[in-house]
Parts: sequence; structure tokens; C-alpha cells
Amino acid sequence: MKKKTNGKTPKKNTRRSKEKEINIIEGALRVFGEKGFEETTISAISKAAQISDATIYEYFSSKEEVLFSIPKFYTQREFDRLREIGRFIQCPKERMRGIIQAYLEFYEKNRLYTSVVMLSLKGNRNFLKSDAYKIIREASRTIVDTFSEGVEKGVFRDDIDPHLFRNMVLGFIEHLTIQWLLVERPASITEYRDQIFDMCMRAVLKDADSESLNLKCQTLNITITKE
Repeated sequence: MKKKTNGKTPKKNTRRSKEKEINIIEGALRVFGEKGFEETTISAISKAAQISDATIYEYFSSKEEVLFSIPKFYTQREFDRLREIGRFIQCPKERMRGIIQAYLEFYEKNRLYTSVVMLSLKGNRNFLKSDAYKIIREASRTIVDTFSEGVEKGVFRDDIDPHLFRNMVLGFIEHLTIQWLLVERPASITEYRDQIFDMCMRAVLKDADSESLNLKCQTLNITITKE
């Protein structure tokens, strides 16, 4: 665990201390998700986690560090799950559909987390320099790597930058998700999986005859459950 700036010795990374750290993160998620960053206090977080303010400072040096710990913890867990999905889907086209579905289902099933990331962190300059942001960027590499594999296999066009394609996929997902958070429309973002997938595929498929690809790539439905 990182050294803290409050002069105290950080807790050893034992199982018990890790469980307490996760308890703080989960409590902070509820508070940040309901109140936003500015209105949240360390005391409110400690109350949600049912611990003292002093205990929080044994693990985190500031309210901002607690905030950044939320995407770091949840994104790493979902990134590991996303890699597991990829292992069982050989076709890059259908793996991309699975990735889009995984993003949408995770955001929809974890609304408080989604609210924190989309509304509190997107414009935070310090967050862009944090370890948590690096993990989020690394998770998005599944899109880049899948697209690159599709280019190698002749499924996707080779004149499109993989990172630009990643931005397009995430742009569709995030725009829809922010609208869902702010105005509660649509009622379900997961229902738009195939529309997002189809729009992305129209831009990058090398073979204009999509039906020939569908014969090679069986459509898979993968459900991500909340733990």
C-alpha cells in the first residue's frame, strides 16, 4: 500500500486490513454516489463505513484519495472479468459485442459507481494523473487489442487507428450512460447493445457482406452479474 502523507504508518496489507479498506471504499461509494464530491465529508464516509474518521486516515490521506480508490478497485475487478470473457470468444467481431455488453451491463447494474465515475471524475485533472486512471485506460485496451486482432484476421479494416475506434466505442457508451444518469432515459442502456455494436461495425468491417461474417461468428449473450 502507498505511504500516506498524514505522518501515520499505513496498515499492513493483511487480509483483515484489506477487508477494512474495501469496507471504506464501499461506504464512500454510497456517499459520493448520493451527495457528489463537494458535499461529501470524511465524517459522512466514516459513518457509512461504520468506522471512525481516524481509521479512514490510516488508509487514505485525503477525501480525494478515497474517491480515486473507487474506480481503481472496481475497474480492476471488472477488467479481470472482461479478460475472462475474451478467452472464450475466438471471433474478434463477437468478442467486441461481448465487450460492449460487459460495459453496459456493469454501468447499469452499478448505478452509484457509474454516477461517481461519469459525473464526479470525468473532469477531474488530478484523476487523469492517478493510478486509478491508468487501470481504466488499461481496461480499455481490450477494445484496442480486439480490434487489432480483427485487422490481422481480415475482419476489420486496416486503415483505421485502433485507438480512434476505442474512442468511438466508449463515446457511444458514455454518452448514452450520462443521459441515462441525468434524465433517466432510456430506461435501460443494455437494450442498446446491438445498436451501438451495429453502428461501430458499419464503420470498421472489412467485408461489406456482414452476413458472411455472421456465418463464421456465432452471436453470444454474456451476462455480467453484480457481486
